[in-house]
Amino acid sequence: MFPEETRTASLFVATLCCAALRAHGTWGVAYPPADASTPRPAVVYLHGMWASPEDSCGFFEHAATPFGFLVCPRGNAPLGEGKMWTGTYASVAPNVHAALDAAAALNPGKLDRSGGGTLVGFSNGAYFAAEVAEAEPGKWTGLVLLSMHLELDAARLRTAGVRRVVLGAGDKDGARDGMKALAARIDAAGLPARFVSLGPVGHEFPADMDARMCDAIAWVREADPAACRPP
Repeated sequence: MFPEETRTASLFVATLCCAALRAHGTWGVAYPPADASTPRPAVVYLHGMWASPEDSCGFFEHAATPFGFLVCPRGNAPLGEGKMWTGTYASVAPNVHAALDAAAALNPGKLDRSGGGTLVGFSNGAYFAAEVAEAEPGKWTGLVLLSMHLELDAARLRTAGVRRVVLGAGDKDGARDGMKALAARIDAAGLPARFVSLGPVGHEFPADMDARMCDAIAWVREADPAACRPP
């Protein structure tokens, strides 16, 4: 866990972490794409309750950075020692956009925010990831929503430009059965969707989260999962 940011901290702090240049600040955490020779989209991860970007963003690094910038905004409301998301799209969007602005400084001119992005959310963050996708039509083509009871409308997602959806949960998570059924309903309604297991865990990440998310993110991006697997 990294030290909590102070109010006087600069917006952008670059550090070396896990052999990759990582940016973090009051806005959250971000990693640059593995290949920034051309503009790349964002893979935005919204953390769950009682959490922070620092304690969860790294789980997605190897699964997301082969496809674009990994951007992990900080929740907009305090909860215990962490944060959560609350309100509506209008109240969470400023945090998401601030994190995207900061991530763009990692490789100036290389973050493509025009479309083709992927939104990932865990628990409380999954609900708001879907909210952001529906409120920003054309920006987010893939959703990976984890461990949250949700009600999603396939037609609304399709209208927003979403092309594929992954729903997932641990085998011991209370949200598992509902998410599995929801994936089947969305797929039957004509929007490609699938359910993925996070393994024999409850409401938490498994040890092999990066590998499981590699397949999920690659699928919603209609990309080759070999890109994020070790040689």
